Amino acid sequence: MTVTAIEKITVPEFVELDDFEDGFFYELLNGEIVKRSSPSTDHQSASFNLSLILGNFVKEKKLGRCFTAPFDVVFDEENLVQPDILFVSAARAGIVTDNCVEGAPDLIVEILSPGTFKTDRNDKMKLYRRSGVPEYWIIDPKSRTLEVYVLQDGEYNLASFAVETGDVNSTVLPGLTVSVQQVFTAG
Repeated sequence: MTVTAIEKITVPEFVELDDFEDGFFYELLNGEIVKRSSPSTDHQSASFNLSLILGNFVKEKKLGRCFTAPFDVVFDEENLVQPDILFVSAARAGIVTDNCVEGAPDLIVEILSPGTFKTDRNDKMKLYRRSGVPEYWIIDPKSRTLEVYVLQDGEYNLASFAVETGDVNSTVLPGLTVSVQQVFTAG
């Protein structure tokens, strides 16, 4: 199947495409294919560190499941994305299938890269808000910031923020505190 740049497609059509063997990652946002390049070393280090922190916390407290990219989240017929990290609570385990998450996870983390900055802060944030994701984290390795947005009355409000040093807290995972240094420490 050949898709032109302006043609909108559905998730089933996107899944059927098999010619993405060019070293890039692809997502479907609002029916449009979005191409992403491989993440940087700083991005991957932050992703690994935060995955360990969230994963260990969730596992220890038996709260649900965490997943890391590449792992599909299907929101609707026009949106299939691969957040860097996501959490689905045990109470909502039914949205986890053998191949993906179908519906809004309880928490999504996106780690900014130069090529994803605009998409993560705008398009994806709007999608996550519209889809009812209760908590959205944006991590910026370049500025060494952690931002936690909480969905309230249909809008995301900045609930916790830290830069260079300091901690952020989760409302979806009560008792979880994450320090900037934990996320951005190499090795």
